[in-house]
Amino acid sequence: MIKRAQRVTQSDDLILAIGLIWGHLNTAQYERADRLARGCLCIWPDDERIIVMAAFASVEMGNALNEKMLEVLYSAQCREWADMVLRRAGKTKEMLC
Repeated sequence: MIKRAQRVTQSDDLILAIGLIWGHLNTAQYERADRLARGCLCIWPDDERIIVMAAFASVEMGNALNEKMLEVLYSAQCREWADMVLRRAGKTKEMLC
C-alpha cells in the first residue's frame, strides 16, 4: 500500500484565500487584495500570513498600518516580508527594537 504524504492541516478555504490574495498582490491589484484580505481576517483574524498581506496591500495604497498589523509585522516569522512592508510604510529599524 502506498502512503500519501500528509499536508499540514489547513483548511482548503484558507489555502485558497491566501492564494487569491497573493494573486491580487502579484498583479498589483492592491485594492482588491486589501478588500479580500480584510474579509478573510473576519474569518481567520489571527492568521499572520493574511495580516502581513493585508499590511502590504494597505501600504501600497498609501494607507497607514493599524496596531494589529504593526504588532504582527514586528514579530513576524518571515522577517524579509515584514521588513519590506515596514520600510515601505516608512518605519525604520530603530522602531523595530
